[in-house]
Amino acid sequence: MFEAMAVTIRAQVIAEQSSRKPVTGPRLLNAKKAAEYLGRTESAVRHLIHKKILPVVRFDRAIRIDVRDLDRLIDDYRA
Repeated sequence: MFEAMAVTIRAQVIAEQSSRKPVTGPRLLNAKKAAEYLGRTESAVRHLIHKKILPVVRFDRAIRIDVRDLDRLIDDYRA
């Protein structure tokens, strides 16, 4: 019973991942662009970064946010 359920869930996950459209713009965004992407303020994005809810990529002192992490954040908060 659990094995059949696991197979079904695995198939749903694979179907969802393959249906995602590829990123057409830049993959790494600064905090301002990430805020626009999420429809939030830049300070709200910085708060998510500070609370370690949103991972970042650091180049020297520059902080960039991966679009895939933003998509994952949206999916995690989906009701």
